[in-house]
Amino acid sequence: MKKKIQINPILKKEMMVGSRSIKMSLGIMGVNILLTLIVLLVLAINNSISDYSGYDYSNLVYLFPILGCVECGLLSLIVPIITSGAISGERERQTLDIMLTTPVSPIFIAIGKLESAMMVVMMYMVTSIPVMAIAFVLGGMSWWALLGLVVMLLYLGIYVGSVGIFCSSVVKKSVMATLLTFVIGIGILILTSTVFSVGTSIISYRAYYAGADTNLGLLPVVLMFNPYTPVFDFMIRVMSSSSIGEMIEDTTTVSLTLQNLYHCWIPVSIVLNLFVAYGFLKLAAKNITITKKRKKKK
Repeated sequence: MKKKIQINPILKKEMMVGSRSIKMSLGIMGVNILLTLIVLLVLAINNSISDYSGYDYSNLVYLFPILGCVECGLLSLIVPIITSGAISGERERQTLDIMLTTPVSPIFIAIGKLESAMMVVMMYMVTSIPVMAIAFVLGGMSWWALLGLVVMLLYLGIYVGSVGIFCSSVVKKSVMATLLTFVIGIGILILTSTVFSVGTSIISYRAYYAGADTNLGLLPVVLMFNPYTPVFDFMIRVMSSSSIGEMIEDTTTVSLTLQNLYHCWIPVSIVLNLFVAYGFLKLAAKNITITKKRKKKK
């Protein structure tokens, strides 16, 4: 007999509840309306700058990075709102006690909440494909670029969603959990960028006065922990023949080993950030475990 596919019960429950809500439908409609308006605006601007010889379709290739960046921005706003109420929302609805009495382990509760958020993200991505396809049909982009963008959005959704679930397990109110998610996300961006910028300035200053070449060494690895750098590198690779690795080579002296590392920026950075995301989920599970033990003592 064939074994039935086991679905995380938390995911199953969230899908059943979410399918009855009109919020998802309204959200999907709003996102696609926004993307459509952006496409129409770009088409209108391109039409106004085209000469009398005819419409220049080559400029429509820039629809891809524009729509891609907009989708990344929307995802960074929507996912925290969804996941930040994953645990704190259960507290507010007074259903957390019931969830903790189930045999589902805390880590699977956290993963199930993340999976439900990713299902929503996939719905947004699938419904936006017809709008995104304009950049490929008219702009001449490769369909592999669309597949790569889907992978980037899924990765980014997992990372941001993990932070949101962690914050939801720490803070009791969903609004505060949402704010904390944005604070942590912005803090990571500022911290990685600041450390890299300050480190680069110090190394360049010392190299200048020593009369030597600038060697950043492993300092760019700090930027790999910025969850948006793989998306940035992906966009550069799609739109041009350059990459973050080549930019580093043009500005500094690096060893052959580090060159190979920085040329693999996208997979290395994604793996590192997924480990960080898993760490957030483990911390969320730990907080859920503490809550569960407190309930048992009472």
